[in-house]
Amino acid sequence: MGDLTALGLSPAEEATYCALVGQPPSAAPPAVAGLLAKGLVSIVDGRYVAVAPDIALEVLLLDQERLLRDARARIDELAADYRNHTSAPTATLLELVSGIGAVQQRVVQVQQAARTELRRLVKAPYGAPPPHHADCRTVYESAAVDASGNEAARVLPSVPLQLYLADDRLALVLLREDSAVILQPCGLFDAYAELFERLWERALPVESSDHETLVALLLAGLTDQAIARQLGVSARTAQRKIAALMQELGARTRFQAGAQAAIRELGVTPLDL
Repeated sequence: MGDLTALGLSPAEEATYCALVGQPPSAAPPAVAGLLAKGLVSIVDGRYVAVAPDIALEVLLLDQERLLRDARARIDELAADYRNHTSAPTATLLELVSGIGAVQQRVVQVQQAARTELRRLVKAPYGAPPPHHADCRTVYESAAVDASGNEAARVLPSVPLQLYLADDRLALVLLREDSAVILQPCGLFDAYAELFERLWERALPVESSDHETLVALLLAGLTDQAIARQLGVSARTAQRKIAALMQELGARTRFQAGAQAAIRELGVTPLDL
């Protein structure tokens, strides 16, 4: 459920306004001064009455949209100033970030800057991801799998680099813990985006049924502990599931079990491994 803080209302003002909308006029509601100033409440016969939401709130929404347009125009002006004072034209396409603190800050900023889609290649070790509002697709290498509920996650035994793509506007490539490169749209940006899509096609899905997830994680070479985390079970339970699958398929290794199960799900007669 959304709230009205984006329109400039405090939590107390929102609570008061919502109460007035859903009940008879009040003699002395709290936080009424701010509501009067914002045009959300009027006084009728000495009592406070909520103004219709589709009128009063629409006015506030239009004001906020105007402020956002002004802010966007100011950002464009500052970006032009930044480009004008740089010594080389290519500086706007590629930025080198140095220092652990600066790199960590930019990793967070690039992910949060995504408007429609965030794409990530993630290597181990990998810390807790920052909150983001866009759709997210992540390809993890097996040692770093930590899929969350707000992303589509796939896994490979390894990925070649740590990469973050915010829409088709920004890319961050992690070179080392204390070094990264930020790219804006150019030929190199397109190459990294194509790399992501190729790896996404090859990767195995993490989010599926327990059985499908187990098969995918076995094929990806995850440890018992990593598989247990993804299935939401203990390491011992994960080991029992793996052993049961191996016994069912007559497989001698974990990878054989995953391969046999995957082949069977494709409708092909499993090989005698």
